[in-house]
Amino acid sequence: MEMNEFQKKVEKAMKEYAGEDRILNFTRVRKNNGILLTGVSCFAAGSNITPTVYLEEYLERYNEGETFGSVMRRIIQTLEQSSMQTGFDVDDFQLWENAKDRIAYKLINADKNRELLDEVPHIKLMDLALVFYYLLGEESFGHATILIYKSHMEHWGVSAEELYACAHSNTRRLLPEALQDMAELMREIFLEDVKRKLKEKGEEDGEELRCADMLADEMLKVAMDGREDIPMYVLSNRTRYFGAAALLYPGVLRDFAEQLGRDLYILPSSVHEVILLPDDGLEEPGRLNEMVREVNATQVPAEEILSDRVYYYDRRKDELRPVEQDVLADAL
Repeated sequence: MEMNEFQKKVEKAMKEYAGEDRILNFTRVRKNNGILLTGVSCFAAGSNITPTVYLEEYLERYNEGETFGSVMRRIIQTLEQSSMQTGFDVDDFQLWENAKDRIAYKLINADKNRELLDEVPHIKLMDLALVFYYLLGEESFGHATILIYKSHMEHWGVSAEELYACAHSNTRRLLPEALQDMAELMREIFLEDVKRKLKEKGEEDGEELRCADMLADEMLKVAMDGREDIPMYVLSNRTRYFGAAALLYPGVLRDFAEQLGRDLYILPSSVHEVILLPDDGLEEPGRLNEMVREVNATQVPAEEILSDRVYYYDRRKDELRPVEQDVLADAL
């Protein structure tokens, strides 16, 4: 089934679910890297903000054989679980004096977002672009953000320089960096996943939790097979959302490189994190670039790809550059 037909079926079912007290809205949304998705939102009476559920995943499930009723239950459950209990005060965003303390920045791929960059204020950095967003911030809003367009900047009456100054001051304060050994992080992820599955089965006593620890260790051994002696670190922010921008925080790369006594290769894992690999003189930049391209092509969602390039941080010069080029980019 194609998206147009699927959307009509979803719309009909959603109208029966929503009744007259809710407003349905179907939109085509341009996401990161030029990805266009079909979203549905359901506004409750008195609410001016609601989550958007994107239908592509559910169309895929339906085409793979899941019943339409089951797919609709998933969509409605996602909307209900993500629904925000607190309304959004528009003045907090429309008035610059209210908005300026929640302006942050993130990194995206410049080439994949050429059309978007025509519409948003940005700063080029190598093959990347630093763009700005408003962070809603309250727990009830999850990771909800509003991308800043040139029209917003004109409405506020502020310059790109003012926007950057606020984001430079705010981003690290609102989203502090998180730097962790990759093996430790992977073990945490595996353990959380095992515990979640045990909880779903109602098996959470002491013995099961001890088994979960052992299973997480075994999963880590399999995942790290052949790479146990390669020191790798994951740099993100504490929410692990748009955390690749943490590499721009003043002093983060410099302090870590000085702590290790080595320069750093920076592998762009996604828009949410980067991997830091200390330069021991044994790595081949070409092989690292090939590895990043392969991982992006096979494992990273298209919307979350940051770059196919590996970067290099020179601690003596305090400079960041793509490893293929000799021209250095100024560190922000």
